Amino acid sequence: MDVDLESLKKHEEWNESYYFNFHDKNNDLTAFMRIGNKVNKNEKSMFFFIMSPQQIAGIKLETPCDDNPLEIAGLDYQELESGKWRLKYNGSIFDPRGEVPHEFKVKMDVTWEALNPVMDYVECVDEKQTEMSSSVASEHYEQFGKALGKVEVDGEVFEIEALGERDLSRGVREWGSPKMWMWINSEFSDEAAFNITKLSVDEGDIDAGYFYTGSANQPLTKSDIDLKFNNGIPSTFKMNLFDKKGSHYSVDGEVIRFGMVPVDEKMILIETISKYDWDGKEGYGVAEFLVGKP
Repeated sequence: MDVDLESLKKHEEWNESYYFNFHDKNNDLTAFMRIGNKVNKNEKSMFFFIMSPQQIAGIKLETPCDDNPLEIAGLDYQELESGKWRLKYNGSIFDPRGEVPHEFKVKMDVTWEALNPVMDYVECVDEKQTEMSSSVASEHYEQFGKALGKVEVDGEVFEIEALGERDLSRGVREWGSPKMWMWINSEFSDEAAFNITKLSVDEGDIDAGYFYTGSANQPLTKSDIDLKFNNGIPSTFKMNLFDKKGSHYSVDGEVIRFGMVPVDEKMILIETISKYDWDGKEGYGVAEFLVGKP
């Protein structure tokens, strides 16, 4: 069955989402952020989180839509040119784990620049899988890059020299539609990175992503992921990834730390910074898991 794009665009939950992350290995500091616009229900949303040995803190909120879809509550994206963005934040984030949430004042100003061509997930899936994923995103693009700039937390300034991932998705975003998803990325160097999405819906699984090794994106078409949990939180995962050419990649991942982002009354998004091993090469990146609330 073909996806009726025009009907989807009229759906109340039609969404355009801009997500960025980066991990600075020297400072052991991770940032991840998202701006989403659901124009048909007049809702603009954001989250912004920082994870480090000192804090795991963030903010999540919604406002009505306005004429600037890339700015909300101190978080500001500016596309400087194709593949190059300026990411700014000026505001508070909160660690909710104490009796009273601890507040941190944050200023961020980084330039995020792509290191590979944009990867369109349509290169990874067939017509049936496209239909199956239409309740999460009709269009999905991925790219990895480097981030340079500064992050200031409560007056302490971190010089950022990091690698990370961005994605752009358009489509109906109903958080409760998938039974689970795993969105995993790692950067090993300026010339080696991967991204994988495994989406589980009632009709089956959809696998997509890329492996980049300095020349071209190789579309991933299958991922076998052995995920282990610790007290309900993902802990380690072994991945066997297969691309369109039949090449096989074996990658091990280990969660270092995580933050949790409630998305609705049923589902929770667990964002982790994880360490990866691929053929003896060390990488770092965000692994994201959408799971049912315990």
